Amino acid sequence: MESNPHIMLFFRVRFVAILIAGICSLAVTPLAADSYRWKDKDGKIHYGAAVPAEYADQPYDIINDAGLVIEHVDNTSLPLEVIAEEQIQEEEAQLVSQDKRQMQFDRLLVIRYSSEEEIEKALELEISQLDYELNIIANSAEVTNTALREQISQAADRQRAGQQISADQQKSIDQLYARQVRDERRRLSMGKREDRIRARFEAELERYRYLTSEAENIDQKPADQG
Repeated sequence: MESNPHIMLFFRVRFVAILIAGICSLAVTPLAADSYRWKDKDGKIHYGAAVPAEYADQPYDIINDAGLVIEHVDNTSLPLEVIAEEQIQEEEAQLVSQDKRQMQFDRLLVIRYSSEEEIEKALELEISQLDYELNIIANSAEVTNTALREQISQAADRQRAGQQISADQQKSIDQLYARQVRDERRRLSMGKREDRIRARFEAELERYRYLTSEAENIDQKPADQG
């Protein structure tokens, strides 16, 4: 079941209102000692039941009975109500922006595909392209492994003959080992890429089904009423 963004916003607004009410209640009720912390003009830290008027425009901390900072106030030029309202407006703008992006995505989705089968074919096409790239990686790995076995065999023959492995041969072996590691990393990366592709198409297919079924329901309503 999808969460309604307007309901979530309602609860956020209620939370902010409760928070403001709680802070305002602190302002009119006696506070425990050392409930505020601020700095003077020399940077010295002070504690007290209230911030002195001469430092009212400076940042300060509100501390609970356990000595923990429960709020840091930076901008003291704005009332808490104004700050809360700005936060609500920002969240509303974000929700509107998300709604617009979702509407654009939905519009492009139903334009791009005319049926569920087209989505499944598009998935198969991307996976086939992925398989092609995996085959290239597999061929590269096979060539690397063959060359590495040959180099190691030659190095073993030299050692059995009492000869030292040359610096160039050792360098070649090291490079082949490094290429082997790169091929394996690429193979694992392609596996993760396939998982992401399948997850994306699964989400698109589910959304497409929802949009098309909703459209069918809308089309059927007048006929049902008639």
